Amino acid sequence: MLLPVYLSTILAMFSYALVVVVLPFRFELLGLSIVDYGIALAGFALGMLITEGLWGAVAFRIGQPSRLLALGIVVGAVLVVLGLSNTFPEIVVSLGIYGALVVFPIPLARWLALTAGGPGTGGRGTGRYVLSFGIGLAAGSALGPTLYSTWGFLATVLVALGVFLASVVLIASLPWPSIDLPAPERRGSGGIRRIFTRHFAVCAALVSLAYLAYTLPTNFLQYYSVSIFHGTNAESGYVIGAYRATQMLAGFLLGTVVDRRGPARSAPFGFLLIAIGALATGFATTYWEMTGATLVLAIGTGWLSAALLPLVLEPVPRPLQGTTVGVFGSFEDLGLLIGPIVLSGAYSTTGESSIFFVVGGIALAGTVFALLARASGLFRAAPS
Repeated sequence: MLLPVYLSTILAMFSYALVVVVLPFRFELLGLSIVDYGIALAGFALGMLITEGLWGAVAFRIGQPSRLLALGIVVGAVLVVLGLSNTFPEIVVSLGIYGALVVFPIPLARWLALTAGGPGTGGRGTGRYVLSFGIGLAAGSALGPTLYSTWGFLATVLVALGVFLASVVLIASLPWPSIDLPAPERRGSGGIRRIFTRHFAVCAALVSLAYLAYTLPTNFLQYYSVSIFHGTNAESGYVIGAYRATQMLAGFLLGTVVDRRGPARSAPFGFLLIAIGALATGFATTYWEMTGATLVLAIGTGWLSAALLPLVLEPVPRPLQGTTVGVFGSFEDLGLLIGPIVLSGAYSTTGESSIFFVVGGIALAGTVFALLARASGLFRAAPS
């Protein structure tokens, strides 16, 4: 049953990466600044932030072919508008709407992957999901700059459109009537309010810090690999692809470690590796040193990807898990919203290299917070 879920995730992330990885080049072509780029990415993340919790709340309701296909067509229309956008306001608005809608299958797919193996397998299930997620991101990140250089932005977006629609067809082809989805929460039952426990708050803070740090390689490597380390646009795509591939393999392989040692024990190590990778990038003097430091950072992000979702779901009752996945994803989006603003501001005001030390500090703060949360028992609260 899960093969179409994984294949759909690969294609959806391939589509997403094709678009996002070439945005810096599009902004440069239009004469827009790195601050404009940061604001546009924040608009994209804001769209996801606003809606991902809502998509989680209705995750078990949209598990029907007709609803999934209809939503996929709407996202496709927004992609066309983005491809035709030529001004900063047009790009910001279309990116925001794209972010709000493109995440609709993610809470449902993440829940399926995480729970399919039964209790005690959340790390492995999440690791496999991270693997499929990363395959799509790595391939799209590596191929996007080449497509853009050859055919331009609109053609790249149209390729992304076709791939995304194929991903929706795949997930819609699941035998939904035979899948044991939990009964959706009744309206007025306070589902979203019930998940906001102390345990959830701590996990949400951690994932926001993690995703803020993620924006360094995923959104700014296209800039600093060229301006600081003197690579080409195509080479930046290859490094991002290598980052994504390393991230997904780390998540896949370390998912078993998460299950064996527990997600609360794994989280500090993921943050620590991110800090080491970011700080090492700041001290790098060659393109190859930067690439090696980026791969260390990727191992940390992969480890966290396999640990944080199982961690937040540990005390959550099954009927509330779809909502929890979606709302938790909104805090991921919060990090993706804050990250581009913080890093683009630092990049333009205190120097290009400052962004590595900003992210290193954030990751070290995440390390300390995760250690203190585990030592003080903050991960033990269960919903009432």
